[in-house]
Amino acid sequence: MASTHFESPLPVVQIAFVVPDARAAATAHSKRYGSGPFYLVEHYPLAVHRYRGVDTPIDVTSAYGQWGNVTAEFVQQYSDTPSAYRDLVKKGETRLHHIALVTTDLKSEMAKYEAADSPVALYAEAFAGVPYAIMDTSAQLGIMTELYEEWVIKPLYDHMKRTAKEFDGTNPVRPLNFSDLDGLVPPQR
Repeated sequence: MASTHFESPLPVVQIAFVVPDARAAATAHSKRYGSGPFYLVEHYPLAVHRYRGVDTPIDVTSAYGQWGNVTAEFVQQYSDTPSAYRDLVKKGETRLHHIALVTTDLKSEMAKYEAADSPVALYAEAFAGVPYAIMDTSAQLGIMTELYEEWVIKPLYDHMKRTAKEFDGTNPVRPLNFSDLDGLVPPQR
């Protein structure tokens, strides 16, 4: 195994689960832990979905909500196509799937993981030019690791943090309207 030293830890910003029903899992999590509100993106439209280097179709719904200092995500995969999610979680099961980390340079961080025998399981773009990756760290850690640059997720995370401050448990799962998010624009490099 290649030896790669990760000099400083990246902040963990999300804990994600693959579940049979994202809405039900988010509702149960909110009731149990007081997390939320959760924002649901049904049949998540991806500009790019590349599973282990091959462009593949996928049909998923995700629910995102504030859980203390991190975000909880619940991913529901409808399609039976191979995916980073199905690599660890069989259809109908519930399991912790990945943690998400924020980096300043996605490509560089992906290369570090690959050098450490943790290949790219998923490369995706939520919108054209808005990338993230899931690295297969399951052999070493039992879960995968998602990476993205802060600008990619900051608008959503800021929105969740704002609404969590006033959340009283009412309406724990809400549709996500991307037009409500400020600043979903790639930074100039």
